Amino acid sequence: MQYTPLKLVFLLAPLVFSFAVGQDIFIPEVPQLTTLFHTSPGLVQLTLSLFMLAVGVGQLIIGPLSDRFGRKSIVLLSIALYVLGAIAAAMANSIEFLIFTRILQGFGACGMMVSAFAIVRDLSEGNESAQIYSYLNGAIAISPLLAPLAGGYLDVSFGWRAPFFFLAVIGIAIFIVIALLLSESIREKNKNASLGGSFRDYMRVIKNRQFFTFNFIAASALASFFTFFSVSPYILINTLHVSETHFGLYFAIIGITFFVGSIIAGKLNIILGVTKVALLGSVFFCLSGIIMLLWTVFLGTSLLSFLVPTALAGISGAFMMGAGAGGALEPFPDIAGTAAALLGASEFLLATLVGTVALLRPVTSNMPLAIVLTLFGGLAVLLVLPYKKRVNERKGAL
Repeated sequence: MQYTPLKLVFLLAPLVFSFAVGQDIFIPEVPQLTTLFHTSPGLVQLTLSLFMLAVGVGQLIIGPLSDRFGRKSIVLLSIALYVLGAIAAAMANSIEFLIFTRILQGFGACGMMVSAFAIVRDLSEGNESAQIYSYLNGAIAISPLLAPLAGGYLDVSFGWRAPFFFLAVIGIAIFIVIALLLSESIREKNKNASLGGSFRDYMRVIKNRQFFTFNFIAASALASFFTFFSVSPYILINTLHVSETHFGLYFAIIGITFFVGSIIAGKLNIILGVTKVALLGSVFFCLSGIIMLLWTVFLGTSLLSFLVPTALAGISGAFMMGAGAGGALEPFPDIAGTAAALLGASEFLLATLVGTVALLRPVTSNMPLAIVLTLFGGLAVLLVLPYKKRVNERKGAL
């Protein structure tokens, strides 16, 4: 079956959206879980961090499996695991069991997402694939717009278990749509794939300079966004005393700006190419961190000092993630699942590490987020500049 870029985006968007909503709908509940389960903030944070870790590590296994057995079968199995994890989470009676169910749900989400990104690489290439990745990121941006708001109201109206039942319903609906409408995208499955072969494929991807450069750019943006997800309830609810039901309205700023940035990036990737878009995003991402840092130091933590730089980070981070994915996967048409798995795994492993470190000490100001934005935006700029120079030199030589 032939898919236009727009049709492909609409079909695959629920797969990547499910990961984001599975994380975001749960965020308003985080501060109260310490009381509900009589536990520490550190253990509660594991419900977020280990979900991300499962999404990251699971891709290293699921990516090669999708190259061998096909995208559709892996997608359907992953959706089933996602639904099972959501239902189990809704029935949790201890923080330990809740953490376990979140890991289960994370493995399901990772299979859905890595397969979606691999399908894009199966059916497109170059700047067109970067455009589709940007639009899929726009779909992810819908989650911060709606999920925290929905999670807050579901929690207040029906209790903390309700958001997980809601996720299960979403998962079931996605399963039906994918089963009916998605065709297998691999022309020839890699039936000879093995553990040793997967290791060799991973080494081939890791050694590729283009992959390393664009992978780091995408990973830097995601790590910073996860830090935002981790610290925002403590800043908005605990420090700035925003109500839980209104939390989603303020949290939505990252979703709105990320959505806008993704749409713009989708157009710019075709016009300028992924390298220029990645550099542009990295520069403004670093600038957002510097603005937040200086604003907080001199004027303190406030809604404005939190939201204004975050808005700039949302737009520029969308540039980084769309161009980063397109540039990283472009050299690997034959092992798209493996390359997409390594891209996703490194993104989520870095995000888990950075988000966890940001919460090692109590969060009472914007400073942890400001430092992360400045640091990773700056590193991305330093990495993409010499790569852009080498690309220009090669073009000049031709």
